[in-house]
Amino acid sequence: MSRIKGRFAKSYDRFIKRKSLLPDGILKLVKTYQPEKIADFGCGTGSVAIGLALEGYNVTGVDISKDMLKIARQKARNLRIDAQFKQANIVDIDLKCKFDLILSLGNTIPLIYRIKDARKVFRNFARHLNPGGILVIQQLNYDRILREKPHTFAVDRIENQLRIKQYKYVKNMINFTVTIVDHSYVPPKLERTRSKLRPWKKNDLLSELRDAGFYKLSAFGDYKESRFITESNDLIVVGKLRSGK
Repeated sequence: MSRIKGRFAKSYDRFIKRKSLLPDGILKLVKTYQPEKIADFGCGTGSVAIGLALEGYNVTGVDISKDMLKIARQKARNLRIDAQFKQANIVDIDLKCKFDLILSLGNTIPLIYRIKDARKVFRNFARHLNPGGILVIQQLNYDRILREKPHTFAVDRIENQLRIKQYKYVKNMINFTVTIVDHSYVPPKLERTRSKLRPWKKNDLLSELRDAGFYKLSAFGDYKESRFITESNDLIVVGKLRSGK
């Protein structure tokens, strides 16, 4: 996971297609649970963590990529925001503190493709939450993707750069390839990184989270809590940690 995130750290924000730091609807969702302390596991370049800090929340961003975190810290300094960022692998992380709400967004969970490591992450979510704390996971809707099996599923162009995301389906896994073609060079400069994905279907993910100690699990198609349907682009899962975990 660190390799694919590190290679594209500098161009990551260029391809984020939203007008603000926060995805549409996420602030209202967070406010619903009135958290005091928030952790963003897999924070990338820190946009969500910084966006929530701007709203007055105590936020800690965590990512495995030092290149992503370098950008996140610079963005926080530019905005004079007191958001904390820590480099760590969320598989075995121990921040020695607990939070009221944990976010894991940006398709972070599927990038942890080994099932034993994913289960460690789910337990780490529980270990870092206060009893009754809230977990929010966002990933792509793999129920739809595995049914339709697209090979090229995203082509984005920003100025002189073209980004192509492609899937190759191998048994119960996906080989994920990101190619960036930079036409500001002659000849064009090409960067390509490959990674594995575990494409979590909704019911499988909910089952694993129940085993990790979460209940009152809900699945939505977006942060506005629209009903999750087979045509949804995303899967948003919200769960509450049982007391005593």
